Amino acid sequence: MIRSRFAVAIAVAAATAIVGLPATAHADEIPIVTSAHSDYDLDRGTLLVSITSPSDVTDVRAHIREYNTGAEVAVQEDFYLQSGTERDGVWRSNPIILDKLGYYRVDVEVTDEAGHHVTQTDAGDLDYSVVTFFDNVTLNRTTVTYENRNVTVRGWLKGRWPGSGEIRSLGRFPMTVNAGFSWDAVTTRADGSFTGTVTIGRKDVLVYAAYSYDNDHLFHGSSRSAETAIAITKRPMRITIDTDRPKILKDENVTVSGRLTWRTPEGWVPVPGVEPGVSLCMSADYCRTYLGSATTDADGRYSLTTSPYETGRLQVGYSMDDEFVSTAIASTNISVLQPAAFRSFSAARENATTVTLSGEMEFNGGLSPGTVPLKVQFSATGDDDTWGTQATIYAGGSYDFATSVYRKTAGFWRVVYPGTSTDFQSATSASVYVS
Repeated sequence: MIRSRFAVAIAVAAATAIVGLPATAHADEIPIVTSAHSDYDLDRGTLLVSITSPSDVTDVRAHIREYNTGAEVAVQEDFYLQSGTERDGVWRSNPIILDKLGYYRVDVEVTDEAGHHVTQTDAGDLDYSVVTFFDNVTLNRTTVTYENRNVTVRGWLKGRWPGSGEIRSLGRFPMTVNAGFSWDAVTTRADGSFTGTVTIGRKDVLVYAAYSYDNDHLFHGSSRSAETAIAITKRPMRITIDTDRPKILKDENVTVSGRLTWRTPEGWVPVPGVEPGVSLCMSADYCRTYLGSATTDADGRYSLTTSPYETGRLQVGYSMDDEFVSTAIASTNISVLQPAAFRSFSAARENATTVTLSGEMEFNGGLSPGTVPLKVQFSATGDDDTWGTQATIYAGGSYDFATSVYRKTAGFWRVVYPGTSTDFQSATSASVYVS
C-alpha cells in the first residue's frame, strides 16, 4: 500500500523517541515535525520538513527507509531553512541520490539549541519518482476543413529524474493523443518520440498528448502537454430565394422558390434531398411564423406555396447537423395587404350650401392601421373618371367619421380609403346622391 505523501505528525507519542531531555521537560517544550514530504514542484528528490520548536532548531537529519522492510537506504544531513524561522519553519534538504525509484518512509531527527533531541519516526514520505513531461510537441494543422478533419501530433515524452535532475527520453511508453471524444493510443519510439492522429468532430476541441501511470513503468508520474485549440473552416453553403410576386392580398398564396448549393473541391454543386424551411420574419433576428419546408430536387431547387398573413420578410434557411458546414440563409420582402371596407356611409344636405357626410370603416383581417386618412370625393354624374377630392379627413378610434363640406350643386358623394403600399388594401364607400 502506498503511504500518503503528506504525513502530518499528530503529537509526540509512542512512535517518537526522546533522547537527553531534562526530567522536568514537558511534551510541548520539544521540537515537533509537522510534515515531511518531497518537493513536488521542483525536485521530488528533495525533502521539505516543517518543524515547530520552543527554541531555535540547530540540526535536522532525515533517515530514508524502505516501507516494506524498514531498511535504511540513505541518511540526509544537509538541510537549510527555506522559509519561516528556526522555531517555526520549513527546512529544505539538498538533493538526495538513491539507487532506485520508489516511495520511501522518512524518519526525522531534530535538535534544538536547548539540547532537546527528538527522533520522529514515520514523519512523512519521499516520493522518489520521475516527473514526466512532453517536449517539442507540434501539430500539422490548427485549422481543419470539411474534407480534412484529422490532426497529427508529434513530439517527445521525457522524464526528469529525482535528485540528479537528469533528463532522459522515455522510450516504449504507452500514451494517447486526445481531441475531445477522439483519441489515438500510441507507444513512444525508442528515442521517446511519438506520432498520433485524431479526428476533430466539433468546434472548440482542444488537442493534447497525455501519459498516464501504467504498471510497466512504476514511479513515473502522469503528465500532459499544452492544449491547442483547433479552429474549423466551414464549407460554404448558400441558398437563393424568389417569389412569383412581391405583393398579395391577405389569404392569397405566394410561391417561394430558389436553389441550395455548397462549395466542394469540384466547385459549387447542388445539395439534393434536403428540406429548407421558410419563415415569416419581422426582422433579421426575429422570425414570427414558420410557414413550411420543401425538399430540394436533384438540382438543389425547392418550391413552396404558402400564405403569409402579414407584411414582412420571407426567409429561407437550411442548416446541416454538421459544424463543418455553414448555415445558408436568404430573404426577400413580401407585402400582404390587409382587408379594409366601409361598414356604412351616408350623405345628406344640411342646408343650401352644406352637405353632411358620415360613416364607419372596418378592418377585419386581424390588423389595423394607426391612422386612417379618408378622401371625400364628389362627382356630378357618378361616372368613374369624374370624381374629384373635396377634402381629406381622418377616422376616429372606432374608425367612424363625420364631416360637412361646402357644395350648392346636386351630385354624388363617396369616401375613399387609399390604403398603403405595403400593409392595407384600399376601399371605396358606396356613392350617395344628394339633390
